[in-house]
Amino acid sequence: MQLRNSVLAGACFALVCCAAADTSHVLTPELLIEAARPGTGIVNHEGTQVIVPVSYASTQTGKKSSDLYHVQLNHTARDPKSAAARVAQNTSEESAFLDETSFAFLANKTLFTCSLKAACKPVKLLDVPVRIENLRSVQHDNDTTLVFSATVYEDGSLEGAASAEESEALHNWEKHYKVYDDLMVRHWDQWLYPKRKTQLFSVDVAKDEHGVWHNTSAFRNMMGGTRLESPVGPLGTAQDFAVSSRYCIFTAKDPDMNPAWHTKQNLYLVPLRGGPAPRKITRDGRGWVGSPAISPDGDTIAFLQQYRDGFESDRKIVQTYSIRANAQTEQYSDWQLSPDALTFSRDGRTLYISVPEHEQVRLYRAPFHDGKLGARRALVEQGGVSGFAELADESLLYTLSSFDHPNDQFVYKDGHSERLTDFFGADDRYSQLDLGATAEQFDYIGSDNVTMHGWIVRPPGDTDKKLPLAVLIHGGPEGDWTNAWSTRWNPKVFAAAGFVVAMLDPSGSTSFGQDMTARVLQHWGDRVLKDVLKGVHHVLDTQPNVDRQRVVAAGASFGGYMVNWIQGHNNDSLFKALVTHDGVFNTEANWYTTDELYFPEAEFGGMPWTNKNGFGQFSPHHHTGNWNTPHLIVHGGRDYRLDPAEGIAAFNTLQRRGVPSRLLFFPNEGHWVTDAKNALKWHHEVIGWLVQWSARDAAPAYRTAPRMMHFQSTP
Repeated sequence: MQLRNSVLAGACFALVCCAAADTSHVLTPELLIEAARPGTGIVNHEGTQVIVPVSYASTQTGKKSSDLYHVQLNHTARDPKSAAARVAQNTSEESAFLDETSFAFLANKTLFTCSLKAACKPVKLLDVPVRIENLRSVQHDNDTTLVFSATVYEDGSLEGAASAEESEALHNWEKHYKVYDDLMVRHWDQWLYPKRKTQLFSVDVAKDEHGVWHNTSAFRNMMGGTRLESPVGPLGTAQDFAVSSRYCIFTAKDPDMNPAWHTKQNLYLVPLRGGPAPRKITRDGRGWVGSPAISPDGDTIAFLQQYRDGFESDRKIVQTYSIRANAQTEQYSDWQLSPDALTFSRDGRTLYISVPEHEQVRLYRAPFHDGKLGARRALVEQGGVSGFAELADESLLYTLSSFDHPNDQFVYKDGHSERLTDFFGADDRYSQLDLGATAEQFDYIGSDNVTMHGWIVRPPGDTDKKLPLAVLIHGGPEGDWTNAWSTRWNPKVFAAAGFVVAMLDPSGSTSFGQDMTARVLQHWGDRVLKDVLKGVHHVLDTQPNVDRQRVVAAGASFGGYMVNWIQGHNNDSLFKALVTHDGVFNTEANWYTTDELYFPEAEFGGMPWTNKNGFGQFSPHHHTGNWNTPHLIVHGGRDYRLDPAEGIAAFNTLQRRGVPSRLLFFPNEGHWVTDAKNALKWHHEVIGWLVQWSARDAAPAYRTAPRMMHFQSTP
């Protein structure tokens, strides 16, 4: 038996929502997907102006659009709902300041300039032959240099890239055949074209006597003639490089190591306006390196580095490098957390550090003197910080989201934070939303008597009724449920459907120190399963309004693996329904089809032929004889991290055993569902499935002998 139809799924969602609160005032999937998605604030060189990119998605067309907003920085009383004024429409999210009040932004393949002093009337700056990304700028005395990334081909030029994209060779590769001599061949959601790479470019622009901006140099490929790529694709961002008045600092994979089984990256220094080839500045014998920041005097580079090559979740340690002294210094070597971003203060005497910590992304300040970082002090401890920059008055602008709101701009000064924007509240559709009570953190004792952590998210409205419990299991496995907004696994949407939501951070979770992160290695199926089960029972024992007979679970990636593992170990029928999104079915087969081989090799302790037991002992496919719980399988056709065969195999098993099941397949999606129309379908199917099987009158889980098909040979 499958879910009766998608209309029923939507109906179930609406009915349960109504039980919790008025559906016109709760966060429905449509409202979640179509809500404004603000980015990180972009600050001018003087620290006096801020531009914020905001994107929008349509559930009707699936298309996205982006606008740019100017945020007022005066510190007089104001309403955050009206502090941001739109200054450019239908742009990309790329923009950068050229001087105190002028900024450049990208629309299609054209760069425009806009002046905040002149009502921001766009003026064309220059055309770019191909699409560019990750726009940054650095001001000099008389002009400004723009830095950006672009995809290029063998000759390394933007013009050559435009020609290559129209070539018969590329057409044949895309449509007819692909030839490889080395790995990788696929990465995340794309096949890799060996002659294509992403590199960094610079171009100088200046104002003429009429105040009009124009380019004063040709485009310069700062990585031309090398095998280097930056940002590191396909998920790299502008956080992979930094610029000063003289240099560009960027991270790139080590070109002499195969990226399929090595994580090693190096940091390179290259002149901003042309000159010698990039020079490697980081130490050998270590792994990943990234998140560079340059001090205002242009001499010190701060960055993050891992010791272990091949383990992407190794601890990230703060490093500094002096260009003048050609010396690298390790900072905070005993800090067990892994920071994720760094920024210097305007005078270079302070380093700001964001770090995942106890299910938040916190912001720290550390004094920097004589090449050493002093004692850290936390400035922002709640929510998820994702960008920060010091302003002219030495206050700190930062971007923050939480379970209760998407990104907004805040200012920290003298021990206090002030909210500058409220993009949610500025939209009438969201201003009166009931998002329910603030999410609650809890601790419990997990496997090996180690303290584990989690969140409880309650539905909107007041109810004394017994409610179903939805258990959400995060991916990674080295990840956590951070107090930050998400358009994918947003707990408030599940709660709005009438669930009490439990979000568990078992062994392997980050933000609790490296020892907790490393607990998952070679322990996917024992420690984590115990942690999850103990966490669920803790919630059942401490939350009197949760119905013990109506527990369901869902997860993606590693979370999907864990749901598949639970399916084979649900002996007490604790879980009444399951959802797997892009999960592992066969751990050994996954090594043979995945893109980043270093990941399973680190997790399972080798390769299938060197540690077969390491791969096999916790593989869900070994326990399919116990699969009996109603199960929705979701998979993307372009997920090359977890091949679509993993989802098909799970669905084949469920169907052959006669277990109530459904397959939701997105041919053009990768590891995530990013198209807005697809995302809406995802939400209605996933939540509809959980609602159906957690209803009081839901059909009992299939517990009799599986329905088998018998074939007779023809005479």
